[in-house]
Amino acid sequence: MQGIKKAARLAHPLAAATVVGLVFAQVYLIAAYIFGSVDALDAHMTLGRVVVGFELLALLTALIGWRSDRQEIRLSVALVVVGLIQVSLAKDVGNSPQVHALHGLLALVVVVLASVMTTRTWRVVRHPTAVTS
Repeated sequence: MQGIKKAARLAHPLAAATVVGLVFAQVYLIAAYIFGSVDALDAHMTLGRVVVGFELLALLTALIGWRSDRQEIRLSVALVVVGLIQVSLAKDVGNSPQVHALHGLLALVVVVLASVMTTRTWRVVRHPTAVTS
């Protein structure tokens, strides 16, 4: 069981860092779409589905590897919840552009949460003797 926990602790910051990188790629793609690249929207949406998968992987690895770290579990749950709300705001939730604009704003929250998770846990992974649990 210790090997699984160790693997989850290693995979967790990697999954969170991947979320950060993929969201940056999505921002690039949506900007390309705005500036005329028709195919970029499909790539942006496809990448969004991949991001959700990595958000869920980050939660799963937090539950396995960081079970005793309540703050890390909360951050991981928050990432999934904010990510799902963020995705839902891209869909037809009424006709308000202001509501749809929250899709982009919440992408920033996703990046911040995933970045905090990455730096918090990567330090522990790099220096495991500092961990007591």
